[in-house]
Amino acid sequence: MSAQLLMQRAWAMLPLIWMGRSLNRFSLSLFPRLHQRFMLGLMLCCVSLTTAIAPVYANSDKPSDKRDPAIEAQLDSMLGAGMYPQSRDEFEQILAMISDTTPVATYVRAWGYRALELVHAERDHDAAIELADRLIERALASNYPTAISEAYAVRIEVLAESNQRQQAIATIVDLDQWLPSVTDERVLFFTHNVAARVLHQAQHFEDALGHYLAAQEAIALNDGAQSLRRRQFLNLHIARLQTELEHFESAMELVEATLEEAKRQNVHHRIPELLLLKGYLQGNIPEHGPRESLITYAETIEWAERLDDTRRVLAARNNMGSVYIQLGEYDHARDVLLKALTIAETQNYETERQFVAFNLADIDVKQGNYEQGISQMREIIALTESAGRQRDYAEMMSYLAIAYGSAERYQEQAETLDELLQLRQRIFRAERDEALSELQARFEAQEKAQQITLLQQENIVQAQQIANTSLQRRIVFLFALSVILAALVLFFAYRSAQRTNKVLNETNESLKEQNLRDPLTQLANRRALQRTLDTFTAKADSESRGAMILIDIDHFKTINDNFGHTAGDEVLITIAQRLKQFIHSNDLVVRWGGEEFVIFMPDIRGRDVVEITRELLRLFAAQPVTFEQQNIPVSATAGVIDLPLQGSTLDDCNWEECLRLADSLLYLGKLHGRNQAHYLHGITQPIDVVKEQIFRDFDHANSQGWLQIESIPSPVSVQR
Repeated sequence: MSAQLLMQRAWAMLPLIWMGRSLNRFSLSLFPRLHQRFMLGLMLCCVSLTTAIAPVYANSDKPSDKRDPAIEAQLDSMLGAGMYPQSRDEFEQILAMISDTTPVATYVRAWGYRALELVHAERDHDAAIELADRLIERALASNYPTAISEAYAVRIEVLAESNQRQQAIATIVDLDQWLPSVTDERVLFFTHNVAARVLHQAQHFEDALGHYLAAQEAIALNDGAQSLRRRQFLNLHIARLQTELEHFESAMELVEATLEEAKRQNVHHRIPELLLLKGYLQGNIPEHGPRESLITYAETIEWAERLDDTRRVLAARNNMGSVYIQLGEYDHARDVLLKALTIAETQNYETERQFVAFNLADIDVKQGNYEQGISQMREIIALTESAGRQRDYAEMMSYLAIAYGSAERYQEQAETLDELLQLRQRIFRAERDEALSELQARFEAQEKAQQITLLQQENIVQAQQIANTSLQRRIVFLFALSVILAALVLFFAYRSAQRTNKVLNETNESLKEQNLRDPLTQLANRRALQRTLDTFTAKADSESRGAMILIDIDHFKTINDNFGHTAGDEVLITIAQRLKQFIHSNDLVVRWGGEEFVIFMPDIRGRDVVEITRELLRLFAAQPVTFEQQNIPVSATAGVIDLPLQGSTLDDCNWEECLRLADSLLYLGKLHGRNQAHYLHGITQPIDVVKEQIFRDFDHANSQGWLQIESIPSPVSVQR
């Protein structure tokens, strides 16, 4: 326990010139007297067009027009190692200089720091969110990507710090639309860093690493002190991410390189955190071991005391105590932990105090002082539970169960283990629901972004049509002296407009089609399923009988870890191809998200759903997926449900609620060992009476016999 518990958180004129050349030859051969007049008209037309086009280029963004160099320099000098200036008086003086006439990038930067100060230092979340939203509105009005990106990043940081992670992740989708146009090193670092940390916390490790590396690239060529601090910060978080993925050797290599640079360049403020992580990694790499961890933690204490970093002193002492406990050197452990406890109590670090006290109680148990140790453990567990720290609560409960076993209090051990099992199931469901909610929020944000892209494309079409109309009027006016020449110019302009409109319309149709497809597997996506099911619901009558199968690939994270994410993508693509060949022509197969798929069968009359499900399980398990001459065993777990449920209508239980039931059936299969399906044939009680209770506690409803569930084992077992 322990060490882990404290480690947290002029081209537009070209078509006309071509036209002029061809018309010039024509006029020389047939209308020699009109030649000079035609050339004069053509020149006037070019001048007129250039005048019309010039304002477009005049409005292009120039970074020099968007910043105030003097204020920017002051902000740079004040920033230091934090996210906002630490000198409140100096910062207030700068804010007093900001007005509506201040260039937008400087305005957003200065007031963005104020929003970060509100949320981090003053804990005024509502005011910080309101200010961040105003900055986004101002930045969007300027259409300057650098200012827009920084405003979105401020909002992401504020939302994440306000425990609104779903909205923060949705805002990352908005940010991603503007980042390709940003070139400012500081803004690129800040935006990618903020996005990476939020995605890291949400365990979207691949996306987080991409943003971390982009932030790292933004500062790679700069050796200033600020860039060194930023590089240390990034390397620390990348190493933590690698540690969470259990890539201990890679994390160790990065930590040691960062420590060496920090000491060489005399940029020391991250050294205690880096050493703390190094000590943890040494304990997880066999060639290093716990003795090396103790040496590193001692060095951590030296550096942290030198930098007056009491939290890192406390963390290092607690971790040293944990290592001594692991080695069975309980007296050494107690001495170190008592010093840590004194720091926690003096500094009023309540959470850390509980961790240290729990480790001391664990020593009591290991030395045979069972009553005292267990009593202290229970007291701390009660505090942890009341604080709502579910993961810490579960971790401590596991140690309490071990303590009961050591004291030979087996009845209490069994009760604790039973409670721990239920607690971990609740945590699993809560995290699954949170992950689904975040995925839905991200999907909705992406869909919104795609709709904006479509709208922009339509606006381009309209703008092009308006421009073409204006061009035609100018040509008619300037070439009115010759009816034949005017007609020819209009003809070419009209043909050009037609071709442009055709291309743009085809592009629009292509974008709309892509909006309904998953880019990796080319299966239908959630939006396509929603449209199909809404149509099915609208047309459904008393004779309608459909079914849905929700499928989840077993151990998909293990496939990614063992074979790589490219192999994981190949598994998804291969499974998608198999599913497309498996379903009937009227059925729809959908990539629901991640490693989940949905098969919707709109008409199951005359079809054996149980046999279809059994063959579906065989489809997954019978043949491994081959990737780079490696066979990857694959199996799946599924939840199957009729649509509508037998004895009810879609008004009683709509398709979204049925999909939730299918998800609960899938989870039931996961609990019973995977590579199987569960089919809900019906509900024994009136649906309007028990529906709310079923959704609130599916396991209880099943135990009461309200649910008619058939278990469908896979006909093929999988050896991993």
